Amino acid sequence: MNMIFDFIINLFYPSRCVFCNKIIDREKVCCDECNRKAKDYKPIKTIINNTFCVSAFPYCGVFKNAILNLKIRGKIQNADVLSLYMIKAIREYYNNDKFDYVTAVPLSKKQRNQRGFNQSEIIARKIAENLSVPYKECLVKIKDNKPQHSLNRELRKLNVKGVYKIENENIVNLKILLVDDIVTTGCTLKECSKILTKYKNKVLCCAFCKTD
Repeated sequence: MNMIFDFIINLFYPSRCVFCNKIIDREKVCCDECNRKAKDYKPIKTIINNTFCVSAFPYCGVFKNAILNLKIRGKIQNADVLSLYMIKAIREYYNNDKFDYVTAVPLSKKQRNQRGFNQSEIIARKIAENLSVPYKECLVKIKDNKPQHSLNRELRKLNVKGVYKIENENIVNLKILLVDDIVTTGCTLKECSKILTKYKNKVLCCAFCKTD
């Protein structure tokens, strides 16, 4: 009976590679070709406002497709796999850093209602679960702003000013892992980390993809 049930599930709801969408065996997380591509890349480390950020992959090809599958196409189940690649990068570059909290770059209420979810939060919660660290909403977004991808570098800096605030002023003297989905100029992470460090927190950042 279980074999018949599994056959029906695989027939109508086959497992797909989170990167390229090819049908894969149910015990795998991605196809062999994409797995080889993923192994060819080392995590990307950048410094944003004296804060380190590590990204699992460049924002191109199948890696770009993977994050857009989650962010734009709503395949939130893929966050399980994406978070594992990010955890690998976190462990490689942040060694044995012990975080007090994992948090995510927040969306405004309007943005969250329009999309139905915050992709960075979904990934961050998976990372927190796998690292056995509590997830906490440390920041809130108090203003709607223009999408960062629609602006040039200088306008992006201005676009995030005054947009975020700390959720609770008792968040002090902690080590916090701040998660985002895609890093471009780093203006968003810079603004978020600046607010958190005002309260004497140490902030380390991570993302799934980093643009050129």
